[in-house]
Amino acid sequence: MKVHKTGLVIALLIFCFKGYAQFNQNDEKQLVIGNVDSLFSEILQEQREVWIHTPKNFDNTKKYPVIYVLDASNQFYAVTGMLKQLTRLKIPKSIIVGVTNTDRTRDFTPTNVKFQRGHKSETSGGAGNFIKFIDQELKPFINNKYPIESNSTIIGHSTGGLFVLYSYLYHEDVFDNYLAIDPSLWWDKEDLVKKTESQLAKGNRKEKSLYIAVANSIGKTMDTVKVRKDKSVPTEQIRANLKFHDILVKNSKTLNFNWEYFKNEDHGSIVIPAQYNGLRSIFSWFPFPEMWRFNTPKKYSVKQLITPFYSHYKKISSHMNREIKPDWALVNDIGSFMLEGHKLPKKALAYYEMNLDFHPDNSNSYLALGKFHAAEKNKVKAIEYFTKAIEMDGNKEAKTELDKMK
Repeated sequence: MKVHKTGLVIALLIFCFKGYAQFNQNDEKQLVIGNVDSLFSEILQEQREVWIHTPKNFDNTKKYPVIYVLDASNQFYAVTGMLKQLTRLKIPKSIIVGVTNTDRTRDFTPTNVKFQRGHKSETSGGAGNFIKFIDQELKPFINNKYPIESNSTIIGHSTGGLFVLYSYLYHEDVFDNYLAIDPSLWWDKEDLVKKTESQLAKGNRKEKSLYIAVANSIGKTMDTVKVRKDKSVPTEQIRANLKFHDILVKNSKTLNFNWEYFKNEDHGSIVIPAQYNGLRSIFSWFPFPEMWRFNTPKKYSVKQLITPFYSHYKKISSHMNREIKPDWALVNDIGSFMLEGHKLPKKALAYYEMNLDFHPDNSNSYLALGKFHAAEKNKVKAIEYFTKAIEMDGNKEAKTELDKMK
């Protein structure tokens, strides 16, 4: 049962930070951040390439959320790097699927416009088919190859951001989280903006997370108040985004969104800070700060130490659409820390009992309680728990401990 304070701190640091080293090194000493795969799309009638990143120490017995990243050739590297810094403490370990382009304008735009901003765009208007490809072909393709949580995210920049918002408005059940970076809402004379209010009246988006980042595309020539009255082409991007923002605010009671303006970033430079803030925003439910109360347990009652675990994992389970439990070893180590490090047996017992509550099918939950009661000289209780551990799966350590008591 002895786990000294220093040892626990080191163990917890390893437990919490081991997910940071996500990039794998192959036999040739090359850093490998993902694999290239492909599938033929019957909907799009073409072969589509995808880039896939899995976390280091990937475990097929566990499930992972999926983050779909549009414009993979530009965005995939940044998002995988972002995950390297954020996973474990800020957002869950995730599989990243980068979607490469064949006809970007076709796939990302919801309406057909033959000529836009000085460029031909005859193939535009294919967003409806592209979302069908993602939902009916790409997602099943990924789900069949990897252990997937029922939680998915899409990230897009510029016209990719337009597609993200189109998906949010017209296909809200395809993803759980939508991250749009400086979306091109000016497309087709703000057609999507004009239809936003009527679309928001359809469906339920309260459980969907939406994050929108908007760049300063007007420089220092005018502010966001003056630009609303402007009619020039250079301001159409931000004007459309401001109109969209106003509609979201009007409907805020039925939505879950975060709209952020980056006054010091332009359309290109906004990508990295927006990805970081966006991932933090849409996974704001994941961090568990109250867990660290065990470092100063004398300040808190047993209830104040234990309740945050139940409420936090209930929240996570809701987002993942399945029961999520705290790691058994972590909770057990905290219980030992209470007992050996702080000499607080009642609070240690609370953690051991909580572990039994979360993990009743693990014989080690009973073993730990048996050891606790043995240390507290409660022979009857110790024998009861050791016996239960042995009955469950013949726990060898429990047998050894029980023999010591004879």
